[in-house]
Amino acid sequence: MITPNRWQHILGVARKAKFLASKLKPNDDKFAEDMFVLGIMHDLGYEFAESNAAHAAVGGEILKRAGYRYWSEVALHGDETIENMSDELFILNCADMMTGPSGEDFTFAERLTEIAQRFGTEADAYKKCVIETDKLKADSRFLKINKSR
Repeated sequence: MITPNRWQHILGVARKAKFLASKLKPNDDKFAEDMFVLGIMHDLGYEFAESNAAHAAVGGEILKRAGYRYWSEVALHGDETIENMSDELFILNCADMMTGPSGEDFTFAERLTEIAQRFGTEADAYKKCVIETDKLKADSRFLKINKSR
């Protein structure tokens, strides 16, 4: 179920995705708009998934049936095993990891601390997020979006 806090997180991710999109592709307003909508859609699966772990796949499948252009980015967000992220998935993953559970702006380190407090540092959820943030920081696009955050 999508809780009020989750809605705040979703809106925060959407706004952060729009901002990061404008850094990655300056002067491309349509891309920034698309990334805002992607941020809004990214956690749709929480309303229907039987477990938190399944929310991305469930949301992606719903959006695929609806013909949404970025359904695969929704389905794959947070998957630390993805090697070559599209610009859209890169933006979404960064925005998700830079937004707290109530929509507040976080650094990767702050987000990891918050996740560790919720789940513990031995939890798979935390370990996956560490791998994901390491990949995001190592990506050449990270320098471009991280300038004057």
